[in-house]
Amino acid sequence: MFGKPTILKLNTCRIYHHIYTPENNNNNKIKFQKRNKKMAIFSLFLFPSPPSLFIMALSIIILLSLTISGYTEMNGKQKQYAKFFDTISSKKEENNKLLSRNGMLVFYTPSFIVCLAALTILPHQDLRVIMVEYVLTLHFFKRILEVLFVHKFSGFMTVDAAITIGVSYCVSTATMIYAQYLSQELPEPSVDLKYVGLVVFLIGITGNFYHHYILSNLRKRGDKEYKIPKGGLFDLIICAHYFFEVVTFIGVLCISQTTFTLCFTLGTIFLLMGRSHATREWYISKFGEKFRKDIKAIIPYLF
Repeated sequence: MFGKPTILKLNTCRIYHHIYTPENNNNNKIKFQKRNKKMAIFSLFLFPSPPSLFIMALSIIILLSLTISGYTEMNGKQKQYAKFFDTISSKKEENNKLLSRNGMLVFYTPSFIVCLAALTILPHQDLRVIMVEYVLTLHFFKRILEVLFVHKFSGFMTVDAAITIGVSYCVSTATMIYAQYLSQELPEPSVDLKYVGLVVFLIGITGNFYHHYILSNLRKRGDKEYKIPKGGLFDLIICAHYFFEVVTFIGVLCISQTTFTLCFTLGTIFLLMGRSHATREWYISKFGEKFRKDIKAIIPYLF
């Protein structure tokens, strides 16, 4: 009976010693310094997050939703457009469809209108905001021109897929511009990447157009059969156009240097990795031995 208070006292002393000794205080300081160092590295390349719960929440939602979409694409549940429209088995969904050309216009036109509205309405004081608006406008204008004059469509897509993707692009584009606009009053990143980003963006958008042009020349007018693309990076990856779309948005990220654009770009990478993996599997199943197994999905030699 007399031992219990002594044990309690010793344990209490041990707890007190654990909390207040100089060694533990030093450990806490080291942890705090490491945390500050990580934040300092983060601030080298990105603006601080703007004081907006909406942007903070949407950053997380966009990243998670695009990542999950990429995972589901990789595991056999593809968005119902282009070559994957043929996987539909439901007659109800078969009747709920658009021509691919019309669906693609639904993808890109709202975002293009948002960009034009931002250029017209928002007061411009910061070069970076103007650059973000112009490169996004150019990106979506290019995509609309490709839909109208470059791509040769032979299939359909569901109305649901067209609306979902169109709304996602539109909301993401508007938020990207809005986050950039709010960042004007925040401290600039220590490393300015906007001019590097412009070069990367131009490389991406040019490479994307070139490989879309290759795809368009695979089939003659009226030909609806899919063929294995050749030329350019198609000799290394089956989704070279996706690769350069990723490069395009990495360029936008470097120009923007905001947390939201980082989340959107990472999500886009995960989504296109999933979509490209599914595309490669589709080509293997359709063409068998005719499809070279050393051709990767989206990253040359790796994936």
